[in-house]
Amino acid sequence: MTIRAHLHMGCLAGLIALAGVSAHAKGPGSEAMFDRIDTDANGELTQAELDAFAQARFARADTNGDGFVDADEMTAQVMARAGNRGARLLARYDADGSGTLDAQELAKMAEARRGARQDRRMARLDTNGDGKLSAEEMAARRDPARMFERLDTDGSGTISQAEFAKLADRAGRGGARGASK
Repeated sequence: MTIRAHLHMGCLAGLIALAGVSAHAKGPGSEAMFDRIDTDANGELTQAELDAFAQARFARADTNGDGFVDADEMTAQVMARAGNRGARLLARYDADGSGTLDAQELAKMAEARRGARQDRRMARLDTNGDGKLSAEEMAARRDPARMFERLDTDGSGTISQAEFAKLADRAGRGGARGASK
């Protein structure tokens, strides 16, 4: 695998890795997201519910079921969530006007959107250096247990709707980093 492919995967891995629960908690849909994660509908989130949500999210990204998310799967995941943004990217980077992005056009797009930050992120996440990220490698950056402890501000062992709403407020003001303050 070429360095360029590693860099491209780094950019996309960063987008998926950072689009965890805290990103979903932003905005007016936070109650709906809370309800999706709260599978027993008791108004509180358990560590098991968050783990199940994360596993399901990874499984959706791992379309070939091999236990890893590769560059193609990351690209598909990002494009699926991008909606209209995908159309804008296509218009911007489809140099030959074919209506699709070929490998060169994707590389140019990745190069334009990527920087040293994404390169460092991939190097940090891909701990075994195999050029792809396992669920464990992706989860290591945002340890679910530590995140759960930070969100469970009253120490009850569950995350209430009020605690989840605080996450949404913090995420809206300062991004995912705001959730850890």
